[in-house]
Amino acid sequence: MPIRRSNTAYLFLLFPLGILLVFTLIPTLLGIGLSLFAWDGGPDPSWVGLNNFTDLASDAKFGPALRNTIVYVLGSVPPMVIIGFLLAAAVQASWFKGRVLVRTMFFLPTILSIVAIGYVWRWLLEPEAGLVNWALRLVGVVNPPDWLNDEQWALRSIIVVTVWRGIGFCMVIYLASLATINRSLYEAAEVDGATPGQVLRHITWPQVAPTTAFLFITGVIGSLQVFDVVFVMTGQAENDATNVLNLYIYRLFTYGQLGYAAAVGVVIFTITLLATAAQLTWTMRSRRAEQGAA
Repeated sequence: MPIRRSNTAYLFLLFPLGILLVFTLIPTLLGIGLSLFAWDGGPDPSWVGLNNFTDLASDAKFGPALRNTIVYVLGSVPPMVIIGFLLAAAVQASWFKGRVLVRTMFFLPTILSIVAIGYVWRWLLEPEAGLVNWALRLVGVVNPPDWLNDEQWALRSIIVVTVWRGIGFCMVIYLASLATINRSLYEAAEVDGATPGQVLRHITWPQVAPTTAFLFITGVIGSLQVFDVVFVMTGQAENDATNVLNLYIYRLFTYGQLGYAAAVGVVIFTITLLATAAQLTWTMRSRRAEQGAA
């Protein structure tokens, strides 16, 4: 019987492992291999070794795309996680009324199509007919900015839309985590005379540390691969102020520079691995420090 159960477990694992192999591992290895060639899609790719990677150092468009991607990650992930946590803590509080309505209102953008969201926000931020600039003119702003074409505001506008869309997901995940916290911890803090801020900082926040690590890691991975919202909101315009790595890869593919595009993909893959490893290391060290202090 134990042998049959073991075989059954392996059979159940075959399908998801096969999906990962076919759609993740093999394409990743092929992409790494392709990055070592110069290929325009024809029958004769030519071996260039690491030349694609050395060419990136002098590429005038790669630098801004890398910078914008990093700024996008740093500008979107921490606010999403922190605001989501604060909203969850407020909604979970006993004094909060209408938690179902608030939870639904914030989570709704998460389930909407990012393409639809991008087009709606592109219309809202339109310089002449958009509702945002119309409202600014009503309150006395004479020359409101062209949000998606101004170098100062374009990427910031996209980051704001991303945060607005993502805080609902973080909030719901945190709500599930907050529901598992032992209530006796709060009762003990109340007896000791702790303020709400102290409770939030010293009890609630440490107790949801695994959830915070999960949201940061998945948020960074997703943000490093951003494409759709930038592509839709900028109208495919080639602008160094909003160009990100995945959008640059898309354009390289349209130009027939498949090997060079794969090299940029390898850079994204490497940054993702390093960022994930750094966050996991930080999380494990923090957990060990908390256990040592306890």
